[in-house]
Amino acid sequence: MTEIMQALSLVFILLYIKGTSSNAFMENDTDISNTTDVTGQYDFSEITESTTVPLPTPTDTLPTERDTSFPDQTGQSETTTENGVTDLPRTSTTQSAPTDPPREPWPLFDSFPNPDYSVSSLCPCNVQYGTCEANCCCDPDCTEEVSLFISCSIEKVSVNPKLCKQDVASYSLGATPEGYSTLQSSIDQEVNANILCIQKANYDAGLSYATPEMPTDVNFDTLFRKFVGFFFGTSDGSSESNQKKEDILDVYRYGDPIQTEDEAGQSGTLPLPASAGTAYCLDANPAAFLQDQTSTCMRNLDMVHDCTTLDALNWQTYSGFRIVSELITRANLVPVEMVSMVLQSVEGVQTPVDPSETTPYTPQLVNPAGAGLAVCTNVVLQVKYVVVFSEAGEITNVTVAFVLGKVNENMVPIRQTFQIEYVQQSVNKPSFKFSGNPGYIAGLPLIAGTKTADVIVLGTDPRAALSVIGSSRDQDCLSGGMKRSPVLFGLDTVSGCLLRLKDASNCTVLTETLIAVLKGKTFPDHVASFGNTLPKHTLDWVPIKNHTITATGSQECHIPLSLHLEVRWTKYGTLTNPQARIVSVTEIIAANTSSLAVLSGANGFVPVTTSVAFVDVSAPAEPGYRAAPTIDAKLPFDFFFPFV
Repeated sequence: MTEIMQALSLVFILLYIKGTSSNAFMENDTDISNTTDVTGQYDFSEITESTTVPLPTPTDTLPTERDTSFPDQTGQSETTTENGVTDLPRTSTTQSAPTDPPREPWPLFDSFPNPDYSVSSLCPCNVQYGTCEANCCCDPDCTEEVSLFISCSIEKVSVNPKLCKQDVASYSLGATPEGYSTLQSSIDQEVNANILCIQKANYDAGLSYATPEMPTDVNFDTLFRKFVGFFFGTSDGSSESNQKKEDILDVYRYGDPIQTEDEAGQSGTLPLPASAGTAYCLDANPAAFLQDQTSTCMRNLDMVHDCTTLDALNWQTYSGFRIVSELITRANLVPVEMVSMVLQSVEGVQTPVDPSETTPYTPQLVNPAGAGLAVCTNVVLQVKYVVVFSEAGEITNVTVAFVLGKVNENMVPIRQTFQIEYVQQSVNKPSFKFSGNPGYIAGLPLIAGTKTADVIVLGTDPRAALSVIGSSRDQDCLSGGMKRSPVLFGLDTVSGCLLRLKDASNCTVLTETLIAVLKGKTFPDHVASFGNTLPKHTLDWVPIKNHTITATGSQECHIPLSLHLEVRWTKYGTLTNPQARIVSVTEIIAANTSSLAVLSGANGFVPVTTSVAFVDVSAPAEPGYRAAPTIDAKLPFDFFFPFV
């Protein structure tokens, strides 16, 4: 019985070994029947020594990505053997299938280089190479100039304000014991408190614009085809488009010098002297197209030698030429028409003359070697051009006005004023220049006119319709050609003239004359509320209220002695960009409160004044805030069950 049990155990063991290692036995051609002896016992040591399981070689471990083929690439497929081992075909050396080049691994997050920026080398206010910018503390060109700075135009410089942590360069000015400015700079690390910030910039090129591709002999044609349509329209090469381009380039553009031609055919530019660097006039300054300019400069001269020989003193220098209407070969020549000429005395009294009789008004030297001072007459003191141009950019008309004066040796150097103004010619609507858009701009004239049934009528010069007496030395109120100045928004002014009462014989005539002196020949009755108010919008014009102050005594003659304009304005619009709007204008005329004999005194002169005051009546703006949000949540009745 024991032998039967041993035989059955041996059979089970052999079956188990055969099922687990049949593959190994078959590869080595081992016959199990030869391992039994006569007694029926098996020698397991012999089996272990004669049978070895082959291990895969290192080259057979895993196929690389280069020699792994898939069914959709080369037509080969994986093969699974009977024992479950996958047989991967290898690429032969004689006939290889096309394979992709090895791909580089994707870089990790920390492998990107940090942006290499030095805030100490960044300077946004440095716009000129090799030149120190005023108050630009980070400009490397400013070394000795820093002592003259009054503030830093840029106090902090950073790379990107969206970074959570970055270096920031700070600039400030200190003072030396001598009172000069000294630069104080530091580089500190600043932390952004915003939770939505950039923790780490892993893309260097994302912090700056891409470097533009420079044209070379290889890529020039490609760049030209890429950008020619953007800058010059379509590049179809048609004759019509080329003709339009030539027409556009042949007209005056903004800033172009205005070309002139004299009687001898010599070309030049329209002169507009201005100060450059110093207060003295620089004659080599041409007038620029569409740029309204006003310049005042000083002119130094030798009274005896330069009075009749210096061209800058002769009015013909500024009108003895014709203007080229367009920048083309066959352009029209527009003559400069003189519309006004005013003579000014040494004391400043101005007298208008007929502009058609210009022959006797050349500079002349009076009393060069006499007992008194040498005087040069008909010297150019003021020049004003008005250039009319069409919508196509063609100059159609040019006018000029002069003020010629007498100067003596004590008035040297003299002061000269040059002005040019451009007006667009329009057939359908009259020209109208704004003083703001929409609100008034400080320093520009108030727009005023006279109201009719359905429109506001403007004068020939709407920007100077509301004016006051122009101050000058020893100006007589009763002399002709009274100088006037326009009322400029935001500028309080006081001016006047002197009245000699010994010349007054008729009180009524004197009163009417002084009213004309104070208010001007054409005094308007309405003022535009905004700087761009059109004359057809009559409801947007503010009427000028009149208030006269007269004496209640028994004076024999009441004459107006002062005119005061009170302009009330308010800020209109948003807090960030308020616009100036005129709400009321009041005209206050005050007459004398005492008799003329007491008023004039011993010298017989009475001052007559005009003044303008601008009053801001804006209510203080208070920023408003939205109401705080309220929680309107309805909870179920058993939300806190079982606690409540």
